[in-house]
Amino acid sequence: MRRLASPGWIVSHIFALAMVVLMVNLGFWQLRRLDERRADNAEIAAAMSQAPFDIAAHLDTLGLPPEYTAVAAAGTYLPDAEVRIGNRSSGGQPGFWLATPLELQDGRAVAVVRGWVPRRSLSGQDDRSPAPPEGAVIVAGLAFGSVGGGRVAEVAPGETPEISRMDLARFAEVSGVDVEDVWIRLRAQSPSQPDGLPVPVPDPDLGEGPHLSYAFQWFFFSAGAVVVYPLILRRAVAGRQEAPDTELQL
Repeated sequence: MRRLASPGWIVSHIFALAMVVLMVNLGFWQLRRLDERRADNAEIAAAMSQAPFDIAAHLDTLGLPPEYTAVAAAGTYLPDAEVRIGNRSSGGQPGFWLATPLELQDGRAVAVVRGWVPRRSLSGQDDRSPAPPEGAVIVAGLAFGSVGGGRVAEVAPGETPEISRMDLARFAEVSGVDVEDVWIRLRAQSPSQPDGLPVPVPDPDLGEGPHLSYAFQWFFFSAGAVVVYPLILRRAVAGRQEAPDTELQL
């Protein structure tokens, strides 16, 4: 037993204990992440399930709506000011979002992401964007804030402008329309899009992710270390005790 108190073994004991403590803490950290994910999902689900706010009235009385708030708006699309949001895939197929300013009845404008379309130019087909419905429309969707850091992509002359993300400052710059500091991700529209494109962007996945399984893995590893390390010590002691007997027999 005195051998297990040697400096080398003491370092080993400290390392094993530290690893067990680390793995247990990682397990509890994953459980905390799971609780945060559940809380976020509950908040998002509640925001999406409520009756849609009229976006114009909301801006006047309550300011910018929280993200994922269900909103509705009435107005007219401005197709000449449409912008593409690049590098958006669906089912593994490359494409982009179409974001079109919607002029509200009071003259203000809100950017509406009408949905996803495939990037046909990659296969040599025409890459023109599906036009929005003409005249007055009513849209319903989810509200989001501006995403900073957007970059303007290089496009051929005459093509629809393209930016990398829904940065509303960049959107206003390339579209020429001064939009509000909120954009709508379309869920429903009247009248509907006649040809099925663009495809509405799906609602967010409210799954819990892998946090629970990761927590179990860390707890399993820590339990394994607690069981295995004493066995290693036992074998080390047993091997030390057998060594003198072997020498005597020789």
